[in-house]
Amino acid sequence: MLRMSKRLFLFGLAGLIVGSILTAPLTARPSETNGVSEVRIARLAKGINIPSWFWLNRSSVDELEKRYPDADFQLIKKLGFTNVRVPIDMANVYDESQPDFLNKTNLPYLDRGIRKILFYELAIIIDLHSISQKEGGSNYSGPLGQDETFTDTFCRFWTSFARHLSQFDPDWVILEPMNEPVLSGKEENWSPVQTKVIAAIRKGAPKHSILATGARWSNLDTLLELEPLKDHNIIYNFHFYEPHIFTHQGASWSSDWVKPLRDIPYPSSPEAVKDLIGRYTDERIANNIKRYGEQRWNAEKIEDRMKHASEWAKKHGVKIICNEWGTYKRYCPPKYRAAWLRDVRESCEKFGIGWCMWTFDGSFGVVNRENEKVVVDKDVAKALGLNVE
Repeated sequence: MLRMSKRLFLFGLAGLIVGSILTAPLTARPSETNGVSEVRIARLAKGINIPSWFWLNRSSVDELEKRYPDADFQLIKKLGFTNVRVPIDMANVYDESQPDFLNKTNLPYLDRGIRKILFYELAIIIDLHSISQKEGGSNYSGPLGQDETFTDTFCRFWTSFARHLSQFDPDWVILEPMNEPVLSGKEENWSPVQTKVIAAIRKGAPKHSILATGARWSNLDTLLELEPLKDHNIIYNFHFYEPHIFTHQGASWSSDWVKPLRDIPYPSSPEAVKDLIGRYTDERIANNIKRYGEQRWNAEKIEDRMKHASEWAKKHGVKIICNEWGTYKRYCPPKYRAAWLRDVRESCEKFGIGWCMWTFDGSFGVVNRENEKVVVDKDVAKALGLNVE
């Protein structure tokens, strides 16, 4: 009887163990392709950028809730996003007077914000978005790769910053060394600089996945020219704002010929832009609109671009994501914006490319803030394949 009870006990214990294995959360398993766990890749499936906290903050850095209250993350989770990208200005976390170059005043805000986001089971991309936002412009990488002394300092800073961030679970937090490196005219310098920066990060965070990208604002073409690193825990990343004439129409910070643009249609064709051309007396603008029509941007053309990205990844046995893409909505007709967003999202998903849209709110947002209330743009949310009531 005692022997039988022991046997039943062992049988029951085995059942509990098996049951716990089946119901336990996924753990990081090496990918067959590049050493990045499939769990991490899955968590990068659908993301949203949240700037204006540690980047483009109008005043000093503060608690996350002052910019993005808990209700925002509840909504982000409810909509079906799986991750958020947190843009950071280096100046907000850097202190040259400290031996480790870290800003001891601001880092606690970042840490508490990261924990808050993780509470909602959202993965996080920690994005070093710019060297100094106060300098303005879109040369986010500034002297990196141009000034050897600064590049060395940048690497030393990142080793410390990565060591600090290594406190967070590597299955939930991904590190992005440099958003949209430019190196205009010296793009060939970026690859060795990136290798050096990632090696510096690896000293501080040996287990975290790191994003690598191409020069010239992380565009797709420069990624396709990139030779993958020997480090296998790397995810390759590109940004997609093609065609720029459509995605940035009317943007005040863009090129002079882009600023006056209004009502640029999508898809494009000679017929679609015919009446629009006559609105502009500037010959350069008129010619660019005409060329846009002739290029016939549509779902098939976007899919072809994503196919090139997918084929590059397969060739090198690596994983890729697109963690910035979107349209400036102030002058873009809503129906055209929704159509472009849908086509990009569907093309990414067709080729298994995780995406992270720019942005949650603001001029590229999926939501609008009206009278202190957050209102989801349902057309945009549907275009993104999100959970819309």
